[in-house]
Amino acid sequence: MARVHRVITGFFVALAAVALGSSIASANEAEFDNYVVYYNVINTTFLSPEVARAYDVRRSSNRAMVNISVMERGDNGLQAVSAEVSGSATNMNDQMRSLRFREIQDGDAIYHLSEVTVRSGETLEFEIDISPADSDRTLPIRFTRDFYAD
Repeated sequence: MARVHRVITGFFVALAAVALGSSIASANEAEFDNYVVYYNVINTTFLSPEVARAYDVRRSSNRAMVNISVMERGDNGLQAVSAEVSGSATNMNDQMRSLRFREIQDGDAIYHLSEVTVRSGETLEFEIDISPADSDRTLPIRFTRDFYAD
């Protein structure tokens, strides 16, 4: 149990580093009426080997992990919700990479993770569509990220 706690804590430490505005990763949010979507991209080498193993993420300097969390506003504040998440990443040469998201439930938290191959000096434009469970809405997220070798 202590090992699981350390793994989960390590994952949240990595996400906190992203939220603090590291130059190699970024965290953002988008609001859609009663939904808030948190999204970030981090090079997988910033994950500890234990965290990467626990979430089945391949660590490599040429791989990034996209993390999407969907929250719904309710009477009790924000609550994580399941969603269908799909998207793509396109470089400046119009080469598109499909993103395949998988849902991870960790207690009350729900994450949608995908990995993408990146090259040093590359800029990727992300287009992600999110369909929260029990909703007919699609929440579009669009953002650009630059990647550098570590």
